Amino acid sequence: MTTGLHLTLITTITSYFLLTESSVAEFNRPETFTPDNLEDSKENLKGFSLLNQVTSKVFHGSTKSGNWTFIVSGVATFLFLAATTDWLLSSRGKKRPFYQQLHSFMTRLGERFSSALSLYSTSGFNSDSHLLKFHSDDYKKALKLGGYPGGLANDGNTCFMNSVLESLASSHEIVDFLTQFTDNSDDNESQKSGFFRKKQLKAPFSDALLELLNKLNGRHGRRTHTYKTKRLLSSMKDGPTKSMFLGYNQEDAQEFYQSLMRQVEKEFKKVEMQKEGLLVDEDFDKSEAEKRSQSQMPRESFEDKAAGMTMGLEDLGCLGKVYVPAVQVDPDVAGVESKVYPLKFVTPVDGLICERIGCTNCGETGGIRYTVTSGLGLTLPYNSDTAYRLEDLMDEWKKPETIDGVECNRCGLKNMKSGLEQKLAEFRQSTDSTAGRLVELTEKRISEIDETLSKPIINDDDYNRLHTKNMEKKSTKIKQAYYSRPPAVLCIHVNRSVFDPRTYTVRKNNAKLIFPIHLNITDYVATPDDINMDARMPFRKRDTPSEEEDDGKEAENSSAHDPRLEYTLKSVISHFGTHNYGHYIAFRRCRQMWWRISDEIVRLSSEKEVLASQGTFMLFYELTSRSKGEEPEEVVADETYPDDTASNDSSSSLGSCSSSIPSEEEDHLPSSTETSPDSMDEEAQKQFINAQANL
Repeated sequence: MTTGLHLTLITTITSYFLLTESSVAEFNRPETFTPDNLEDSKENLKGFSLLNQVTSKVFHGSTKSGNWTFIVSGVATFLFLAATTDWLLSSRGKKRPFYQQLHSFMTRLGERFSSALSLYSTSGFNSDSHLLKFHSDDYKKALKLGGYPGGLANDGNTCFMNSVLESLASSHEIVDFLTQFTDNSDDNESQKSGFFRKKQLKAPFSDALLELLNKLNGRHGRRTHTYKTKRLLSSMKDGPTKSMFLGYNQEDAQEFYQSLMRQVEKEFKKVEMQKEGLLVDEDFDKSEAEKRSQSQMPRESFEDKAAGMTMGLEDLGCLGKVYVPAVQVDPDVAGVESKVYPLKFVTPVDGLICERIGCTNCGETGGIRYTVTSGLGLTLPYNSDTAYRLEDLMDEWKKPETIDGVECNRCGLKNMKSGLEQKLAEFRQSTDSTAGRLVELTEKRISEIDETLSKPIINDDDYNRLHTKNMEKKSTKIKQAYYSRPPAVLCIHVNRSVFDPRTYTVRKNNAKLIFPIHLNITDYVATPDDINMDARMPFRKRDTPSEEEDDGKEAENSSAHDPRLEYTLKSVISHFGTHNYGHYIAFRRCRQMWWRISDEIVRLSSEKEVLASQGTFMLFYELTSRSKGEEPEEVVADETYPDDTASNDSSSSLGSCSSSIPSEEEDHLPSSTETSPDSMDEEAQKQFINAQANL
């Protein structure tokens, strides 16, 4: 009885969604209103409008709000029933084969429902406002530059993957890196060594990623193409896995991005080790994760400084080894003034963060911690503001963090020395028979402390050997971080998760983020020669007040923007929904044009729309100095790919399009095509506008 009720309600709601999905997708497409079928389209529009009115009146009584009321209530009911039905069928399926088959059917049905829900969240029922949004000049320019980029199929909650892949496709640095890496993974020497040697050097995941990014960047002309991520995910270790009911679990786009870049980095290191003749076992990934982090600076890795070593901001954006002064890494080592410490940039998203933790009383830092990172994480504060500037969040990131109630080795030994000197004076005045021995021991301990205090830094071993627990002194330390060498591709993740003290739950902060197209990060970069080792001083030497500033005189602006640190926005990932569930879309720059891509739905966008977008979750910037020139205006659009499985001769608009989900066997599927309203003659455009007004 319970199962029958569940299935009846789910089937009813899903049927409505599947029916309406195809109708909305069809009437959101400009090809419906071409001059050839304009009269038929009017009748179809009237019929579809009447259907919406009847449905709305049945469930709510209002034409505009009734449809959405039913949708919201239907979604809530479906999700509740889906959760209980999934548990019911999976539990009974252990004993009865019928329930196993039914459970499998419900899983596929859930994936279809997820796709339909994604379509509504991005298109809506009345998205025809986009149809005439762009002028014919934008449309013609896009066609001359190659037309549509590719879209990605939503295989059940895969929007978090699709948005990241679309964003990475806009980066010339990442595509060029993958191209060079995969081309060089089979060098001439390895090819001469036979088939097995060549097979070992291959990087299957990087190959699949590059192939997919190239397809997304293809010039598809008047029609869009939808691709699947099946080959990529099959070669991705520790990648997302499908759940029992709604396909892939709803995951974080930033987590997928990190997992993807880690996989590329592991393959790169594995190939490099094999080229050097080192044996790499099957557990390479596991052993790599257990290796020391780059924040643990071993003295054995120090090298003598030599000409040609890349340091500071030299050759910014280049990959390979970069060097930092060894004296900043471990000042306690003697004779390190002429030595450097190497760090390695593997991918274009790798950047170098320098972090200083020091005592506000004595200024000791214990050295600068350098860490290679693949992104910058920013957090939206929890307050009543409705909008924030990206620069304000970055200012908050570099702001010194105060840490109270911690031990400082130097301050602790100084405090101990002061206490021992008082005891020494008492022992010298004492007439006790043991006073002489106590004076001798106390003087020896004070001498040892003085010797330790003369060192540049006091390590934990020396401190633990000399201090006593009853003479500890708590101090205040300051923690602060800057970029020491920013990456070629700057990935910024905006953390929108906030803890609500009223409900004791984690929710999403929906505040708007205001970000620029061009971003200069000079104020957030501290090169090694610009770092103050004294924690009582500003992190950067350039920020130290000068005598002219102290006297009230006008000083030279030390924060003048460095043109080498100028970045240009390449793509944006936005999230719509709640903290636990929602939908990701991507805005990406491709061939001089901005595109809004929601899985397989691709349409032309604009810089204004990108800057006004809501729910900004990730930003991808690329060094302006290394950005390639834009494509020439006159190019020939590639209409087909060698692996096309179907063809379509109809034409399409760059305003909006949608395509059906490809089957499991299809890796690539060309979608239906459209004719732009901008290409109509003046009379046809008037009729087109009137047809919409009659809805």
